[in-house]
Amino acid sequence: MKKLIALTLVTLAVTAGSADAGLVITGVIDGPLSGGVPKAIELYADSDIADLGSYGVGSANNGGGSDGEELTLSGSTTAGQFLYVASESTGFSNFFGFAPDFTGSAASINGDDAIELFQNGSVIDVFGDINTDGSGEAWEYADGWAYRSDNTGPDGSTFAIGNWSFSGPDALDGATTNATADTPFPVGTYVPEPATMSLLGLGGLALLRRRNRK
Repeated sequence: MKKLIALTLVTLAVTAGSADAGLVITGVIDGPLSGGVPKAIELYADSDIADLGSYGVGSANNGGGSDGEELTLSGSTTAGQFLYVASESTGFSNFFGFAPDFTGSAASINGDDAIELFQNGSVIDVFGDINTDGSGEAWEYADGWAYRSDNTGPDGSTFAIGNWSFSGPDALDGATTNATADTPFPVGTYVPEPATMSLLGLGGLALLRRRNRK
């Protein structure tokens, strides 16, 4: 019976640790340069992904509801990597000092637009309320940014505003680069929740080994 309990703990741990969606939205920015660039989305990979083609992003502009998947990703990535989707490359590169991974109209966002992340056609994470114009809302990021809190996400199709921090509107006004901004976008600083499997699973295995010796 004790062996069965230990084995059950290991099974539960593996199940809990396998719920990762692969990608999560970790940041959005509406920049201060001419044309409002960089306009971009930061994504984080919480596991190795051999084919990013099953993921895509879309923007829900001005509270008009979902426009569906507007940009399908491509290539591959490894756990712990950040990916950047921008509306264009030049302004993004000038502001951040590195090039985005993807460009497309899906990132043509203003500070009142929501973002959806898709996997195999289904929404697995969202920033903002797709049915609400964000102007004047607590999640507005015009000429500023929003960034996901550590150990949160992905949130599915329901926006969890408590999982985000905000620069506030106009926080980037006057900045020519992120490095010189008074309130810089916190590039690549998100930390995911530790995998449950690595904690509970190891404990369960240790218990199983002790019981097997008796």
